[in-house]
Amino acid sequence: MRLRAPEADELPTLQTLEAAARRRYTTWPDLAFVASRPPIARERLAVGTVWVAEHAGRTAGFILLQPQDGQLYIANISVMPEAGGRGVGGALLAQALSHAHALGAEALTLTTFQAPPWNGPWVRRHGYTPMPTERMGPALRATLERQASTVDPATREVLWRPLE
Repeated sequence: MRLRAPEADELPTLQTLEAAARRRYTTWPDLAFVASRPPIARERLAVGTVWVAEHAGRTAGFILLQPQDGQLYIANISVMPEAGGRGVGGALLAQALSHAHALGAEALTLTTFQAPPWNGPWVRRHGYTPMPTERMGPALRATLERQASTVDPATREVLWRPLE
């Protein structure tokens, strides 16, 4: 597996990858709407750091990291379904951890769905725990407010991994 920065013309590939990863949500009736969301926009990629994972010579996943409140927020992590279970997501999370340490971030954070096994349960297996409300900064709170306009907050959770 190889991790790298995205190529300048790679946005369509990342959008296709993200759409393929989101199709899994169609198996969860309450979350099926996620599969029809618009693809990631160039503007979102421009305000963060992106790492792309290649597996078996093909683009297999990516992660988008954005600084927020002295922490590093995982704004998106997507893995091609056929690359699932091959360590692609774990490698991307490890890269995020390394990048957060290099930046001197206090923690890695993310918002995710609680139920699907490839969301909250998977992230928790990688050492993330529920984030105490009092540790959430204004940028993360604003992210939660934006998400609440389209997603039931009761289905979501905020996880973090404090850095030592």
